[in-house]
Amino acid sequence: MGYLDFKGLVKKVDLKADGDVNILLVVSGEELRGKIEWLHEMIGDKVTASLDSAVVNYNIEINARTEKPIKTYRVDNGVVSEVKPEGEQLAMDLGLPAEKIEIKQQPAEIELAIIEEFIQSGLAPTFEDLDYDFVAFSLRLAGGETYMKIASELGISSGKIVEKIDEYRKRVAPSAAAWHEWMQSQGVAPSAAAEAAPVTEDGGSAEGEDGDIVIEEADGPVQDGEGDGFVPEWESGADQGTGDPSGEPGQDPADPTDAEEVDKDELDAFILKERPIFPEIEHQGQPIPFPDLIEKRAKEDKTWLEIAVSQGMTKGQFQGKFSAYKKLAAKKMKGGGGAA
Repeated sequence: MGYLDFKGLVKKVDLKADGDVNILLVVSGEELRGKIEWLHEMIGDKVTASLDSAVVNYNIEINARTEKPIKTYRVDNGVVSEVKPEGEQLAMDLGLPAEKIEIKQQPAEIELAIIEEFIQSGLAPTFEDLDYDFVAFSLRLAGGETYMKIASELGISSGKIVEKIDEYRKRVAPSAAAWHEWMQSQGVAPSAAAEAAPVTEDGGSAEGEDGDIVIEEADGPVQDGEGDGFVPEWESGADQGTGDPSGEPGQDPADPTDAEEVDKDELDAFILKERPIFPEIEHQGQPIPFPDLIEKRAKEDKTWLEIAVSQGMTKGQFQGKFSAYKKLAAKKMKGGGGAA
């Protein structure tokens, strides 16, 4: 019995006269590296297939006159909040009727991986008419469970749970896009891959002289007046970049070589031999045993996502803690001290 898991592009769907449907799925050679032989053995076999889109399509409401989004978002320390337009807020304060605005829908899309990481961070909004634990759903799906299993436990159809999760993803998509851009401005690019991307070093934030985050717009840089928030570029009309997907899956996470001038292989060997533990690098009050986790990943062929989930953390949480741990380990290796 063979099993393959890969990502591809649905290129074409043909409905034949006999009722059969031909699906053309285009997959890169890199994606099938080491799997071609298994795939070849499946020719002529009946298989079970499950397709999940890697992007989430949603609509942004645009003011037809100004061509700007009706809803804008602000991010403070990772927490996303909706910003009321000045005119609307003034009308509310004075008790005046809201101005009638012609609204049009602008299609947008965001990578599913960004949505899922935002949900797993615990910062995504909740909705009264979607009363489900979407954080738990996201973590379970990331850990390899199926929609069918989750639906069975809830006593509903798999189609129904997919519908609910898809609706929730679309609703949080604008907030997720703002959060993702804020993460990038802090030098932490959320993973843009379905599996855990390597954990990267924390970088510096893009700040002005007074500490405000500077956002480049088409007509010049604009600073947030309060100095404690971040307004996404795409809301001001500037291009929203896709960002760096945090590297290639085969790289080692949180490599501090550049920052600490320590050889990566030597640092890994030091960690596995000396097994340093730092009480300040903890989760839920317990020091994180990174040497054990590194060893477990190698011996059990786990992904970093699976390791993070096993510790009750999102990829973003794991990312920051692992980066901090390796910096301390590098310092200890160079004789700079640190807890043991």
